[in-house]
Amino acid sequence: MSENSNLLSWRVQDADTDLYAPRVRAHPLFPKAARALAANSLAAGNSGKALAGIMKDAGRYVAAMWAIYLHVSGGLTLPRLKEICVSSGFLSPGRARAMLLYMRYLGYVVPAPDRIRGEPQRYIPTASFRQAWREHLRWALQAALIIEPGIQTILDRLSDDEIFERIAQYQAEGLLALARARDRETTHIRVFMHRHAGIQIMSTMLTAPGDAFPPEGPIAFSIAAAAQRFGVSRIHIRRMLNDAVREGFFSQANDGVVTMTEKAREELCTSYAMQFAQLLASAAEAFAQTSGAEPANAGRPALAISA
Repeated sequence: MSENSNLLSWRVQDADTDLYAPRVRAHPLFPKAARALAANSLAAGNSGKALAGIMKDAGRYVAAMWAIYLHVSGGLTLPRLKEICVSSGFLSPGRARAMLLYMRYLGYVVPAPDRIRGEPQRYIPTASFRQAWREHLRWALQAALIIEPGIQTILDRLSDDEIFERIAQYQAEGLLALARARDRETTHIRVFMHRHAGIQIMSTMLTAPGDAFPPEGPIAFSIAAAAQRFGVSRIHIRRMLNDAVREGFFSQANDGVVTMTEKAREELCTSYAMQFAQLLASAAEAFAQTSGAEPANAGRPALAISA
């Protein structure tokens, strides 16, 4: 079987990428790939101040993802951004507005010059936003390459706007379908992903020396070093660690060492397997739709976002 055929084997059937998560977890290189994804997430955040700000928490991250998606699927407006944020359950209408203002502040979106009287203002992603998000996808795809070598085909074509936009579109569609159908409020999401710098702090722990994913045994972790590196207070980090212990995610969390429980290891393995499943399915669909492959058994899910 060719590498392209292997990549196409990840195409979504019945719009449910969850079916691929066990396949990802069973792959012998999953621990290596997951550690690479965590490391590459940190590297992407270090590639520029604006992208680092977007990567600070799940709310900012998904708002940026929705912004790209809405632009390529009918136009980015505040009403549409509010609708998709509320539908996913990740952000309130008020925070959706704040995220749009934040992306304008970063120079990531600008008002479209051709506003029609009586219609909502449209916004357009800037070249710097598109390039930053393209490089973010490149980091993620390089980790997925460890599991599926056929991803190299997509990496070689990521500078193609059509490939880039289709991957961004399919990722957003898959995330929204997943959010609508599943309970997202795991301890990992609640305690870390939705807290300022929580993504980076967890990624730092997941890239501790060793081969296991997540790391086994005590993990060296300095509150002071993390606070300085990610621009948050020591109290903020201490609260995260205390909450993680309270919810049975860490068995200990002292300044200098943390230890994850089996609950944490299972949640993180599930989360990363699902991220890879969604990424691989999006890459496979983007490749299929731009290479004349036969249609999948089921169409993409309709998101029902207002025009």
